[in-house]
Amino acid sequence: MKRKKSFKAWGAIALSVLLLFAVCLFGCAPNGGPPDTDHYTKMGDDGTWGVYLYMCGSNLETKFGAAGKNLDEIISEDIPDNVNFIVETGGAAKWRSHGIDSSVLTRFKAQKGNLTTLSTLPLDNMGSEETFESFLTFCVRNYPASRMCVILWDHGGGSLEGVANDENFGYDALTLDEINKAFASVKKIMTDKFEMVGFDACLMSNYETIDMLSPYARYVVGSEEIEPSGGWNYNALIGGLTKEGNGETLGKEICDGYFQKCADDNKQSTATLAVTDTEKFKTVKSAFEDMTAGMFRSVEEAAGIHAVAQGANEAQKFGGNSDYEGYSNLVDMKDFADNAVDVGGSSQLSAAIGEAVIYNVYGKSKSRSGGVSFFYPLHFDGAQYEKYYNGICPSDNYKKYLNAVYGSIPDDPIKFIDCGSKADDGDKADDGSFRIKLSESSRNYILSVDFDLLEITYSDDGQSDGQGASNFTLCHLGRDNDRLSDQAELTYTSNFRGIWLTLNGCKLYVTPVEDTEEHIIFTAPIRLNGAVTNLKFEFIWDDGYSGGGYYKILGAWEGIDEFTGMSNKEIKSISPDDRIEVIYPSCQYTMQPDGTVKGSKEEMLEELVPKGEDGYKISEEPLGESGAPKENRAYIYQFVVTDIFGNEHYSDAAVFFMNYSYDELKANPMPDGESAGYIYGIYGMSDKSIL
Repeated sequence: MKRKKSFKAWGAIALSVLLLFAVCLFGCAPNGGPPDTDHYTKMGDDGTWGVYLYMCGSNLETKFGAAGKNLDEIISEDIPDNVNFIVETGGAAKWRSHGIDSSVLTRFKAQKGNLTTLSTLPLDNMGSEETFESFLTFCVRNYPASRMCVILWDHGGGSLEGVANDENFGYDALTLDEINKAFASVKKIMTDKFEMVGFDACLMSNYETIDMLSPYARYVVGSEEIEPSGGWNYNALIGGLTKEGNGETLGKEICDGYFQKCADDNKQSTATLAVTDTEKFKTVKSAFEDMTAGMFRSVEEAAGIHAVAQGANEAQKFGGNSDYEGYSNLVDMKDFADNAVDVGGSSQLSAAIGEAVIYNVYGKSKSRSGGVSFFYPLHFDGAQYEKYYNGICPSDNYKKYLNAVYGSIPDDPIKFIDCGSKADDGDKADDGSFRIKLSESSRNYILSVDFDLLEITYSDDGQSDGQGASNFTLCHLGRDNDRLSDQAELTYTSNFRGIWLTLNGCKLYVTPVEDTEEHIIFTAPIRLNGAVTNLKFEFIWDDGYSGGGYYKILGAWEGIDEFTGMSNKEIKSISPDDRIEVIYPSCQYTMQPDGTVKGSKEEMLEELVPKGEDGYKISEEPLGESGAPKENRAYIYQFVVTDIFGNEHYSDAAVFFMNYSYDELKANPMPDGESAGYIYGIYGMSDKSIL
């Protein structure tokens, strides 16, 4: 649905990062104390491990028994005598296995074949600092070890929403501040750092979280993306404990086991998991301060804001990125730095991340994953921004940049010179093309230029209700960016080829959520076996295929809960036996004899998708219906310019009538640059969406 973007081919940059430390008689650390490796005293005998699993079951256990399945993996293994594997359960309205009581908190020791109860406590909120701190204190006091690891299990919502959403307490979650306070408190009774802190939860391998944990742990293991296949592989984790090693080697075993588990379930395409060395992360922090200082300076430069925002927009994204999924605003930090090559310090930041992320696994759809994401407000939400700026952002220079750009948003960042007209130059004269032009002052604020497409269906009685009024329905087919552009002149021209994305021939209400030189990821609302969710699929660029690539279904994802901020943990596979209905926003209209138009309230229409012999497939199909004349449908085309603050600016709307029928377009697809329809009229709808 989109022409392949042109990217500069940047060669691999060989960088050598030299860390300079003060040198004294005993090898002083930067603060004048002894080196980090000599500063701590092990709390257990050599070779002993303590694994402390904080398992907030939440609705993942209540609905699916997901926590219980991971417990099955743990006790199926022969846990070595030198390992104390301690689990605290709670946070779910119902536990489906192991006889776990949802009305209390329970602490277990996991052993081969069973969970031995250590203690029960009154029901309390696992999303509170005090409950988490109590668990850490219990483990450290009673089960200290040479190497101690903490794992937080549940939904994750990134740096803004935290982790461990307790279903029994309104899905309250542990924020980064609460996690920090709990670790700071237990640190007082420790003589050592935790060897590793891991998140068996979505979206938690981010800059803000790793920075917060750096004083308390040597390694952090987490996923930038959602976890698509039932969480970690605990068989692999326990296997890693039986080998000699440290948090690095254990983290690698966790990553490899997790990725294999995803592959076994055919969900590896979007999987990510990374191990970060917190000592090396200090260099990342320093490099990020330098780069964000450059970002702050760029605010005063021509198109400087645009360059930074585009670097974020073109970077790998994680979590939700649409109105129906919700917005995580998490982008890959390394990919962002690689994109923003004109910003000072970007290459140093990219190199530092490459050093600090010591192991990283990712699927084909997340091939630009560098292991660490960070919050960038591509979709600006005032409450979300304030939460991040005032309570979470750990970088002074990044706060300066954010304040300079987002602290005072201009009233009219995007200005149209031409809100929409027929293309009328040279061989483009009145060929059905629709064009807009933006002012030069808009350049710094353009994030993306897309278009909305709506289908007009007239009533069955020939557009009339018999009383002089015309009835028609507008059905929103979605958004795409398959258009032509002249960036130097800031002109954008339609590429209306009369095709749309379909599932087994049924048109989808689509939104592109990620666009790189490797692929485009789309999302579309559907009803899957009766439940509303989002179909995620991608177009993979591959010159070996006609059309330059092929479509692949990734699965169904429920998105981000709008009330709790929880990111749903799993992508559901699509089975040939599933029942799927596509969903479209639509509105009924009546044009009165006097020319006025009355519309009904927007509603969601649903259409059952026929099952195919080979299951469900995404394809580009002509608009209209086979056997139907070209005159029975018309289409509304409207440009949408999204600025860097997330605001949408609309052009006038062009009404296209088709030049060709479905069957004609099926037999002879239109090439790029030639229109499948002609413009019947252009209507003054600027700054308003059609629906």
